Amino acid sequence: MNIIITGATSGIGKSVAEYLVNQNHQVIGCGRSADDELNPEGLSWLKMDVTDQESVSQAIQKAAQHFEQIDVLIQCAGQGAIGPMETFTSEEIEAVFQLNVLGIQRVNKAVLPVMRKQGKGRIIMISSMASETGLPYNGVYCASKAALDVMTESMRFEIKQFGIEACVLQPGDFKTEVAVKRKQPKEVAGSPYQQQFDEINAKTIANVEHAGDPIRVAKKISTILKKKRLKPKYRVGAFLELIMPTVKVILPSSCFEKLIRSYYNM
Repeated sequence: MNIIITGATSGIGKSVAEYLVNQNHQVIGCGRSADDELNPEGLSWLKMDVTDQESVSQAIQKAAQHFEQIDVLIQCAGQGAIGPMETFTSEEIEAVFQLNVLGIQRVNKAVLPVMRKQGKGRIIMISSMASETGLPYNGVYCASKAALDVMTESMRFEIKQFGIEACVLQPGDFKTEVAVKRKQPKEVAGSPYQQQFDEINAKTIANVEHAGDPIRVAKKISTILKKKRLKPKYRVGAFLELIMPTVKVILPSSCFEKLIRSYYNM
């Protein structure tokens, strides 16, 4: 398959790109730090900043010229964010949504006309298990991924008529550099939330450092690509992460909140 991967220079995107190349797919990895390098086989690279429309348009045009057709788009581009909701400015929230939501939309808009002309194609959005609930001090990130999930759900209905499928894949925690690259609001220091936030932030960082290998996400994507039809949503992660959405539905909201507070020692 001919595959384009956004956010492929680090984290989950990098693992996915390397794994799929080893599975004999033709892959173009895209990222802000990449340099254009289109190879006849294996892994190629294109510079792409998903927050810049011109950058996206140019990269997808080059990819379409390089490939005879674009079979799959895997949207791994994204950024973590952590901090008290009150301390985030509107500009800081907008920066996260520019990457996690609007950036993904820019790439979709560039790729969908190509897939529509082909009469087929698949788009896999890398979301997060965090989209299923508002975790403490993760509200901005959770909201951005929840928005991505719902946008994909709507888009599935709209693109089906053109032979195009889309789905979301929600990973749990995996060991990447996401924790050190998360956006934090500048107003946290000295705020009434600082002590509790510092404790929870330290716990979150520790969880990521001891999390599983992101190769599991790559293997899950490889399995998804073999499916005859795409379901709306897939998940990959630890057992407790996988059952969390079901527990949230089954338990009364007050009980579920107690579980979250207990987990974070709040």
